[in-house]
Amino acid sequence: MNKIIAVEIEKLKREIEKFFEKEEISLDKAEIYFTQQIGETVRNLLTACYEQKDAELLANKAHRKEVGLVVERRKETRQVVTQLGVVSYRRTYYARRDGGYCYPIDRVVGLESYQRVSSSVGLQLVETACEMSYAKASRVVTGGLVTKQTVMRKIRQATPITETVLRKKVPVLHVDADEDHVKLQTGDSRIVPLVSVYEGIERKGTRGICKNVFHCSEFGIKTEDLWEKVLDEIERRYDISETTIYLHGDGAPWIKAGMEWLPNCKFVLDRYHANKALKHAVSGIERKSGCQYEYLLRQALSKGDRNSFNRIRNTLLSRWPEREKIIVEATDYLLSNFDAIHIYNIDSEAQKGGATEPHVSHVLSSRLSSRPMGWSAATLKKFVPILAVGNCSLQSEESTQPNKEPEKVKHIPKKIIPGSLGLPHPDMIASLPAKNGKITPLRRFLNMICR
Repeated sequence: MNKIIAVEIEKLKREIEKFFEKEEISLDKAEIYFTQQIGETVRNLLTACYEQKDAELLANKAHRKEVGLVVERRKETRQVVTQLGVVSYRRTYYARRDGGYCYPIDRVVGLESYQRVSSSVGLQLVETACEMSYAKASRVVTGGLVTKQTVMRKIRQATPITETVLRKKVPVLHVDADEDHVKLQTGDSRIVPLVSVYEGIERKGTRGICKNVFHCSEFGIKTEDLWEKVLDEIERRYDISETTIYLHGDGAPWIKAGMEWLPNCKFVLDRYHANKALKHAVSGIERKSGCQYEYLLRQALSKGDRNSFNRIRNTLLSRWPEREKIIVEATDYLLSNFDAIHIYNIDSEAQKGGATEPHVSHVLSSRLSSRPMGWSAATLKKFVPILAVGNCSLQSEESTQPNKEPEKVKHIPKKIIPGSLGLPHPDMIASLPAKNGKITPLRRFLNMICR
């Protein structure tokens, strides 16, 4: 091995000298050139090391007999995509005493049976796929050496990493809840809920930044299970015995269900949906009259005057009876969330949250639904929590594979012809080359004889 190292280092030295003899030695060219040369040198050394260890095991017959390994095939090639490029080496395939088969050197190298990329490359593929398509992630990380299917498998092997934090007390927490609508490969559309928790909004110039925000999201779980997870995450980070929680959302039933799980919680209707309902109530009305009635509805909501709100609603219905369905739908929505809108005017802290749409857009929609695509439910179950948390780790390849029995030589039963006294079929005794394949006069003749 020392001799191989010396040869490879000498070869690398010559390549370095050759590069500096050139007239152009720009930084960009040097970076590309040396990355390739150093990567090739290390790959060659790794190949030599692994093949040498395989040869040592092959030569040690006493040890192989002791552990019960019998040579089955030699020089089986294996290739693994790494950050250094493709590492390739040849190894020996052994039959085990228990009837299975194995590649002992793969275990020495640290590779599992189904592993085709290194762990670091697999993790990079998942992290990159959180921002772009499978195909682009493959091109960015490996130069297109792995398929889109491989990127998907790595996502399904990944699990989000739970962040270690110090538990603390805060007077106020804001919780934003909304959902993204994601298209499945079956053609159906399913919602993916997102819950974002933070300590308020800080201003940096004209921008608002959510302070210490974290996200929770799951696909295909019950509402109570989602809110139980949210509460567990909040209690892991905060002592909420004296904390007031403001829950911001559009008033959907699954969002309001959070009131049953979050202690000392106040619901606040998201301003976007409140404004949308007000605009909808006066849509189709002549501009000047519509603006006047929209202003009157806003005033009634800000003052918390339900009677005034109902009078304005009745006026709208009497003046524009042809728009009854739209007016009733919009005003019923506002009335069902009346207190959640009025809270803006009586509690200044309620105004310091409510960024539901930006959260969904940045965390989920930018990857799941911003472009035409169809997702599988199995992938979403693994991918959605990773998008919410923002980091992950990879499980082993074998832990995600179905349990398989060790490979064994199978007994092939002989085909019996009915009425032939149990004699085997002629095809099972010998193979006649001309009897199979292209139909020729010879094949027709042999078929006639067999029949």
